[in-house]
Amino acid sequence: MPIIQVNMLQGRTIEQKRNLAKRMTEAVVEALGVKPQNVRILIHELGPYDFAVAGVPAAENGKMPPTAGTS
Repeated sequence: MPIIQVNMLQGRTIEQKRNLAKRMTEAVVEALGVKPQNVRILIHELGPYDFAVAGVPAAENGKMPPTAGTS
């Protein structure tokens, strides 16, 4: 049973996360030959001060997702 973990900054819409899960599942089914119901995807959302690039939090360096919708 493949288990995929995705770490990303908060701010994506529910629809974006649904699309991500659907397309990742399709890719795993094709690549590994498993059934879709056996694919698990865990999405971990990080707050703007839980992720940094070059020592600068995402909230302060413009690295937030372009779409800040309902998560």
